[in-house]
Amino acid sequence: MSTAQSLRAACDAPDSLFARSDEELLHLVHNEFPQEIDRLQRAYSIRDGPWTPPSTPSPSYILYKEDFDEVNRTLVGFLTLRWIHNDQYEALIASQPAEFQLTRASFHWIRNFYAQVITNADTLFTLITSIIINDLGKDPQLASDCYAETGVDISTLNHDAVLLEALKAGLVPSLAQLSNQGRSDICSAIELGATFNFGQLAQAENAPASLTGLLRMKGHDRSFRLRFMEHLLDVAGAAGHMDWTCAKTLSQPVFESYRNVFDACEGVITGTLTVRSGYDLILIRRAELLRDQDVRVYYVEDKLEDRALIRLLCMGRVTTREKAVLYDNAWRTLEDPVRETLMNSLNLDGQRSQPAVQPTYMPALLSRIKEENALVCTLRYLARVMSATDMGDPSAVVIERSVFTVLKQVIESEEFEKNPSILGEVDVPEGVVTLTTASL
Repeated sequence: MSTAQSLRAACDAPDSLFARSDEELLHLVHNEFPQEIDRLQRAYSIRDGPWTPPSTPSPSYILYKEDFDEVNRTLVGFLTLRWIHNDQYEALIASQPAEFQLTRASFHWIRNFYAQVITNADTLFTLITSIIINDLGKDPQLASDCYAETGVDISTLNHDAVLLEALKAGLVPSLAQLSNQGRSDICSAIELGATFNFGQLAQAENAPASLTGLLRMKGHDRSFRLRFMEHLLDVAGAAGHMDWTCAKTLSQPVFESYRNVFDACEGVITGTLTVRSGYDLILIRRAELLRDQDVRVYYVEDKLEDRALIRLLCMGRVTTREKAVLYDNAWRTLEDPVRETLMNSLNLDGQRSQPAVQPTYMPALLSRIKEENALVCTLRYLARVMSATDMGDPSAVVIERSVFTVLKQVIESEEFEKNPSILGEVDVPEGVVTLTTASL
């Protein structure tokens, strides 16, 4: 029996599969997906400041005798699947901060959802494949390989869109190992991911128009649920390059935000919510969460200023009163024209007459900002980014502007720490049209 067959066969008996040691599991998965996991060695990642690695070897060290960030992130997501299947709550939350730990009730929700989605060996193998290939677009070589194959430069697209183009070009060989149903599920999910990302909605990073892709998921319930399950596992592994001993980032506040995303998506797909009301559900529930923390009431549906500020609080991953007060103070400190620009830009849905900007990696950038003056300078910069909508493309609905380079080269610099106003001299990132009227 071949190695590939042994992994597929192992999916017939998941209890036995997930009873294996870390080392056995990781080698089994790597032998099934060698090209895909090897690609992840080149993928980019972001670390949250200084850190002390665990004493145990990382998943990538077990495979390669070397640490690779994205390999670790992906494989911690895979190991989280085992903790869920095996009902290993304590393993999943091991080093999560006590005040943010995923609750047992939420863990049971995830387990029940997993049991509803993963009903046979085919869905399990499809889910594992989805976990492994999800972030292949972060490998810059994949865009280069696509260019060599098609002659089309896709290097400026986001990593989800790169993966879709690579799929079309036949550069994701593991799809050939799937059943017709599994292949259809993953293709539908990747197509959705090229214009819509669960995490971006959870953080109100995208625009309401980005949710229009959900309308195509009507009648593809299995594909949607597999995609959502895979994304929960992706979130679980998001800090796997710094701590591979547990699902560090699948905390209770993060889980609650993804539960809200699931409800919003289900509503849009079934037609009980519009694209706009589905998006606003995320904002309303963040406002409710903050109200429970004794933060002032935000009138999301009635006041454009409050709606804009709640979007910022979502992008800033704000869940505490202290952080909310910081944002409120910074907002009031802004000059009137800057505040008005932000308010208008953050309230655009995205349409041909008024395209919306998606400031990709802005949540990661905002998470580095700790004091008011730095936040004020950052919001001034965000106002410039969000208002840069002229792409010369009359069909543009959503324009993506990635602040990844600004994060790495400016925000994480000593110069910014000493003088946040240097952001005023930083150019707005190049834009890429990610949604057009033809896509709607």
